[in-house]
Amino acid sequence: MQKHFSLVAYLISCFVIIAVALWYPKWEKPGTEATLSWDVMGYYLYLPAGIIYDDLRQLEFKAEILKKYRPTDSFHQAFKHKKSGNYVMKYSIGLAVLYSPFFLLGHAYALISDYPPDGFSLPYQIAISWGSIFIAFLGLWFARKILLQYFSEVITGISLITITFATNYLNYTAIDGAMGHNWIFTLFAILIWLTIKWYKQPSYQKSIGIGLCIGLAALCRPTDLLSFLIPVLWGIENKIQLFNRLKFLQAHWQKLLVTVITVALIGSIQLFYWKYVTGEWIVYSYEDQGFSWLKPHVKKVLISYRKGWLVYTPVMLLALVGFVPLYKKYRSLFWVSIIIFPINFYIVSAWDVWAYGGAFGQRALIQSYTLLMFPLAACFESTFQTDWKKWLALTFTAFCIWLNIFQTYQAHGHGFEVEAMTKAYYWRIFGNANPTDLDKKLLDTKEDFQGERKNVQQVYSNDFETFTDSIHYSKQQAASGQYALHLEKSREFSPSYLVKLTDKSPKWIRVSADFYIPQKEWGVWSMHQLIVRFEKGDQVIKNRIIRIHRQLGERQWQANWSDMRIPKADFDHVKIYFWNSGSGKEVFVDNLKVEVYEE
Repeated sequence: MQKHFSLVAYLISCFVIIAVALWYPKWEKPGTEATLSWDVMGYYLYLPAGIIYDDLRQLEFKAEILKKYRPTDSFHQAFKHKKSGNYVMKYSIGLAVLYSPFFLLGHAYALISDYPPDGFSLPYQIAISWGSIFIAFLGLWFARKILLQYFSEVITGISLITITFATNYLNYTAIDGAMGHNWIFTLFAILIWLTIKWYKQPSYQKSIGIGLCIGLAALCRPTDLLSFLIPVLWGIENKIQLFNRLKFLQAHWQKLLVTVITVALIGSIQLFYWKYVTGEWIVYSYEDQGFSWLKPHVKKVLISYRKGWLVYTPVMLLALVGFVPLYKKYRSLFWVSIIIFPINFYIVSAWDVWAYGGAFGQRALIQSYTLLMFPLAACFESTFQTDWKKWLALTFTAFCIWLNIFQTYQAHGHGFEVEAMTKAYYWRIFGNANPTDLDKKLLDTKEDFQGERKNVQQVYSNDFETFTDSIHYSKQQAASGQYALHLEKSREFSPSYLVKLTDKSPKWIRVSADFYIPQKEWGVWSMHQLIVRFEKGDQVIKNRIIRIHRQLGERQWQANWSDMRIPKADFDHVKIYFWNSGSGKEVFVDNLKVEVYEE
């Protein structure tokens, strides 16, 4: 059994990836949950624009696609170039190049079937989805071949299972596999394998292969040009070997030149695209997004509840610990890993949009797992020498596997917040497959009263039947009476309602109201907010918000509220108002009420 353990582990990994993909078939999902949606749409848009519509400059077909398939709430995948007036793709062309064989298969089927050959119908969704799964299988296959060069069948198999099941690699292969990280993981794995083979027997064919891997990785994500350090540093254990490496590369400079030329040729694809579309060879397509090199978001990327790598992929603690045994026994693997991973981590942390959108965990680090699998395997090998360490490592890994699979389940329609998780909400839904909408208040506030309220006293109410400013009121909808407060696009703020508390002994306050939402706002940063402030003069003593749309459905009156501990610091009054932070949607409010109570 041990002789083929890693093969069995590989097959199990492939089977589970397929099982999860069939559980959540992205190719069948509508709108922004489809395979070709959000960022993937941006990576992919080159293909239908260039091959189907012959319209890489104006993208005139996009209006019909957005209307028919709704792949994004806001079209951010391309921007209008000021000088040329043409649209420029935000994301680089690398993934479109990698998608192209699968796109052509989908397009060929659409042409001979009843599906519209428009680039976004079901055949294209299926082709890219299953193409991404195939790429995952390829990446794991090469990862296995590499690990077997240094570790036993058992250690290799356990390492493969850990990467597949206990990290967000599972989500970004089985479900969101069309994102770039799965594809670049595979490119890195092939690059490492070719590097190993090249140093055993250099050849022009392998040099071209290495150049292709580096060039395509950089064409997908320009920062992954860093991958050139893999063949440069591979196998070096000390200074003497470093000098010998320089001599070796000098002796094979022609083959090294072939690699450099290959990388340059691949990179030129992007340059020619920019030149064709804008008339300029270089275009910065991320507009106002960039890097904070002097203030990287290291702590947030590493341990924050919003997107902390070790919070959502805690099994990688074993990889970090594994650098110690890796240094002791596998020095040739240690230096290449310990140099490249921190540099990449710094680059990932320096990006201003450090949370990387609606991502499950830190998706930008997934391609680094091709290097982190070495200290991970070294950690398992070291702990397996002592029974209690072995079972401790396996128990921790089993827990991480459960956590990752469960949170992957939660992240797709079962309460997990992939955009703006908070500590309070994380622990409220931990291990809970069915959190309520009301639990989502903890995404906005740390305070949410649980239990029975006692000694409840109502200190303020407003049914909006008496008013002086008719612009804010409406007879369209009312939970009771004739009028309700109307929140809409033309007004950013509602009137403020001031409440004085004559008795400040109660510990809690609840501000509640009835809400009616004709159409739900899904953009977190555009949602209407109920804001409650304790103020002394113009000074804010305490402030809490809840985003109204998080907890409520459409076209029905529903109650919602904000609970707060009454601060011990002195205050004059409680100020209550509503804020529209940019939504075009309407909200109606009725029966505003303020109560104080004890636990």
